[in-house]
Amino acid sequence: MNPTPAFRRLSAILPGLVLVLSLAVSIYNPEGAGTFLQDRVFDLYQRLLPRTVAADGPRAVYVDIDAETAKTYGPWPWPRKRLDDLVSRVTGAGASAVVIDMPLADPDPTSAGELIRLWAPLPSGTDFGGLSQTLRQLPDHERELAALLSETRSVVSFVPGKTDFSGRHEPRATARISPQGGDPRHYIDRHDTWRSTLAIFENAAKGVGATLAADANGATVRSLPLLVNLDGTLYPSNVLEALRVSQDSDGYLASVATAEGGISFEIEPGIERISILGTGFEAHTARNGELRLYFGGNDTRLSMSAGSILRGTADLDVLDGRIAVIGISANGTNQFFSTPAGVKLASGAIAANAIDQIAAGQYLVRPGWVSPAEQLFILVGGVIVILAVRRFRLRWGLLLTLLLAAGAFYGSWWAFENNRWLIDPALASVTLFAAALTCALMTRLHTEDEIRFVETQFGRRLPSAGLAKVKANPRLINAEGALRDVTSVVAGLRGFNIISDRYLEDPTAFADILNRFFSPMTKIVLDRNGMVDRSVGDTLYAVWNAPLDAADHASKGCDAALRMVENLEALNEFLEEDARRQHLSHVPLSLSIGIDTGSAIAGNIGAVQRFDYGVLGEPVSFAAYLQKNARHYGPAIIVGEGTQRAVGDRYALLEIDLVSTPRHPEGRRVYALLGDPIMRANPKFRALQEAHVLIFSAYRNQRWAEARAAIAECRKLNGAIPTLYDFYEARIAQYEANPPGEHWNGAWFAGRI
Repeated sequence: MNPTPAFRRLSAILPGLVLVLSLAVSIYNPEGAGTFLQDRVFDLYQRLLPRTVAADGPRAVYVDIDAETAKTYGPWPWPRKRLDDLVSRVTGAGASAVVIDMPLADPDPTSAGELIRLWAPLPSGTDFGGLSQTLRQLPDHERELAALLSETRSVVSFVPGKTDFSGRHEPRATARISPQGGDPRHYIDRHDTWRSTLAIFENAAKGVGATLAADANGATVRSLPLLVNLDGTLYPSNVLEALRVSQDSDGYLASVATAEGGISFEIEPGIERISILGTGFEAHTARNGELRLYFGGNDTRLSMSAGSILRGTADLDVLDGRIAVIGISANGTNQFFSTPAGVKLASGAIAANAIDQIAAGQYLVRPGWVSPAEQLFILVGGVIVILAVRRFRLRWGLLLTLLLAAGAFYGSWWAFENNRWLIDPALASVTLFAAALTCALMTRLHTEDEIRFVETQFGRRLPSAGLAKVKANPRLINAEGALRDVTSVVAGLRGFNIISDRYLEDPTAFADILNRFFSPMTKIVLDRNGMVDRSVGDTLYAVWNAPLDAADHASKGCDAALRMVENLEALNEFLEEDARRQHLSHVPLSLSIGIDTGSAIAGNIGAVQRFDYGVLGEPVSFAAYLQKNARHYGPAIIVGEGTQRAVGDRYALLEIDLVSTPRHPEGRRVYALLGDPIMRANPKFRALQEAHVLIFSAYRNQRWAEARAAIAECRKLNGAIPTLYDFYEARIAQYEANPPGEHWNGAWFAGRI
């Protein structure tokens, strides 16, 4: 079957949506979807072209408390004496700085104070005299370690994002961070929790910095934050602190790049680089202050076992002039992180890699123009592919797609190999293939039957613009049913039974009267982008925001109801003239209209052989209830509280009742719609509104005499509603004879709706 023009338009729309979605993913990166493939491509690049070792060799050595060390000296945490011994040996070997990559957050369990606290209170009836004094005479290893840290170029660490159960304190700021060009805190994720090293060691160390954040566990570590934001205060990472302390620097300069005039394709706002003052070290970062890690092979990583150092079997010459990073790879369990290099490394080894990378000046960067260039390639390449598939069929379109994807990967690899630029070819390639396949397969997704179904279902129910929109894209209709926020308007004639009795013997005239009613009312609905759901007897059911979206649908429904009341005058003029011709008394018709807004189910409903699109739910049923009972209240238009919440600040709404149903036993407020925003601003309406407040305040508190007096005053006001006041006076009389009880809130039980 040949595709229709509507189908051809549809086949162009859906591939275009693929491009739009891809651009949205590229721009907003929801849940990491935009960088998922990108990260895998860049990981592959690192494995194909790893970082090379600097001319003078690695700058850092990783001292690992590994599984073998743990077997001999016990798992971490160690007693302070053992850590003191390790730091002393590393320092004595000539290390230019020592970084302790794990936080020393808890007191030494072997210290005298901790032992006394552990054993206290001592058993009574036994002489333990002098035990506490003897324990206090033991060496204080914590003070000894603190003294050693104060005498060396040392850096201690804290963990961002980890809860400190021993009492949180802010880490000591050991160096100033000077911003340039803007506030770097605007671009860095904020941490409200962290686990710090004890103050005795922070005060003694020359540097205090952040190690890997707690949320890095289980994820591939591709970036390392060089600055962290702890509750609004900036701190450096222990990597930066190691380089600063080794060079005796006193601070940092954080350069923030901002585009002049607010827009630039060359500059993406954010942190551009972090310089260590007084040194040649300048770390190029991503816009959030993170260093994109560039891993090398085994020859770029120096490491040694902490156990071999303690046993005296290690070659300590390796440490001379280098930064020693003490870390853990085993403390009863393995402490490794996945890396782009394809090997798992401990946190300290990753920090040592970052130190070497900064010292060697080898960076992976995404220039500010890269993201716009990638998005432009997606847009232009996608349009070209769609046009090629539509014009030359799938095979030529796929060939063009392959050429474009191959060119994207080649250009990306060339940029990485020559400039270490990170340009993503993956998202664009996937998008081009998806657009090509979507465009090619569209001819098999729809048939002429679907178009005919749309015409049958909505040809008389939607405005012409809405019908054309649905025919062009049938997927706008969720045939299987969907929950939508809708506004339901149910309009029926009051007094029509009297008129209908006169025309029972003239069915043509009877049908003509109904047609004169439904035709203008239907036009009012369609002109306001509503859907005529159905007509039953002398009642019209209309819905807004189904099946098509309608902005401000509650206002459209209220406006349509007000225009329906105005347009009924033409029908009454016709009936009056016809009654005069037949020498009968004229019985004017009026409207009863119910409106409610809320969630309803919209979709194809009925037998499989004869589906019919419909809208069912509480807004529809409650609007029908209000329409049937509007005559008791008097005003033509009654709305539910769902509609009142949507338009109450614009339309003249007057509260008239609190209706209780089995689903809402506490009651739902209903309102009379008296006019548009102009009437709402009228002082006479405001006066009537305030008088109604007095009526319901007395009525719901069972002050019947006061309620009657308030009703009497209301009858004197402009716009008063006699039918409503008669209705309430009858209710008051009923409640005086049969009191509703002290827990009554004023609700009138409506029964099952």
